[in-house]
Amino acid sequence: MSDTNTCTKHREVAIELGDCRSCQGCIDLNPDVFQWDEALDMPYVSRSEVTEEEVRDIMNTCPEGCIVFVD
Repeated sequence: MSDTNTCTKHREVAIELGDCRSCQGCIDLNPDVFQWDEALDMPYVSRSEVTEEEVRDIMNTCPEGCIVFVD
């Protein structure tokens, strides 16, 4: 099986806010997927359907492991 299929398949991504430190690293790494809600003072997913390739670095660098796939 090719890794290409895994990377291009769209999946739903979410932020587990209970563990989030609000470091904004997800926003820095991919502002097309993650943004900051000024009113609530927390990050949110602005585009939930993503490829694994788009969020792999974010998932690996999040200090609390808050970025998850919804399956």
